[in-house]
Amino acid sequence: MEEKQNMTNEQLEKMLRRHRSAATRSKFITYAFGIAAILLLAANLTPIAIVCLVLTFVFGYQLAKHSEALKKTLGSNVINDVLGEVFETVEYNPFGKISSISSAGMVFPFRYDKLRGSDYIKATYRGLNIELSDVELINAEEITDAEGNVDRSENTVFRGQWLICDFGKELSGEVHISGKSKKSYGVSISGNVKMENERFNRQFFVNAQNPQEAYYILTPHMMEYILTMSEKSGGTVYMRFLRGGKLHIAVQTGRDFFELGGSKVNIESLRNKFLGELRWFTSIIDELQLADTLYKKEDSI
Repeated sequence: MEEKQNMTNEQLEKMLRRHRSAATRSKFITYAFGIAAILLLAANLTPIAIVCLVLTFVFGYQLAKHSEALKKTLGSNVINDVLGEVFETVEYNPFGKISSISSAGMVFPFRYDKLRGSDYIKATYRGLNIELSDVELINAEEITDAEGNVDRSENTVFRGQWLICDFGKELSGEVHISGKSKKSYGVSISGNVKMENERFNRQFFVNAQNPQEAYYILTPHMMEYILTMSEKSGGTVYMRFLRGGKLHIAVQTGRDFFELGGSKVNIESLRNKFLGELRWFTSIIDELQLADTLYKKEDSI
């Protein structure tokens, strides 16, 4: 991460706009030359196609360069300050990702083979260890035609954010909550626990080996709270409570964290936006810590 530069908000906004404009321009030119190279190859105009292909790589490099500069500038001058307002201790890597999501055993209505990510945060929040990052789950497919030719394709089936919070205590049970989505990628899921809240049943599947454990964790108040937060998430919410003490939350928003976006660059608006994104996750942690049924009760002597 680059060191924070001493700039006014106006200077920082100007720098961010410059990097964004350069990245957008490079992206457009890269795609244009890439398409031209394909069309020229199809027309057997190989020499010109090679020139277009070289230019594709040149402007592709410029795109990566400006995108990286944009992310570093935003991180060192805006994101780090925001993270410091929310967490006690924090490490931020704009190009890192959570890698331990397979242990959650999250049940999705899709299959995935690959994991990508960015904006990795490792922090302490009110004494609890958390990890948070953008996550992209990809389903890779291979199709072999009659002549033996293999066509490989990748399809992004999840794009959003993933949180892991370690409560440091054994939880009352192991419970999985899966938001109901209109999209299905060949894997059907269903819940084996029906809750007393019908609105919650309409929006979520609930799975638990012991239904009573779901009732301990998903109190009437907690179900209403999750419903409210799900509406604010802008996507589909998945949660997994693990008996060992960890909570996984995945939110399929279809976007990345800490995006500059295409709107007018305003530093104060960006800070408030980023704070809101982080507070969505931390507010759930706050609410769960207030629930006296979250943790396993110690056996009385």
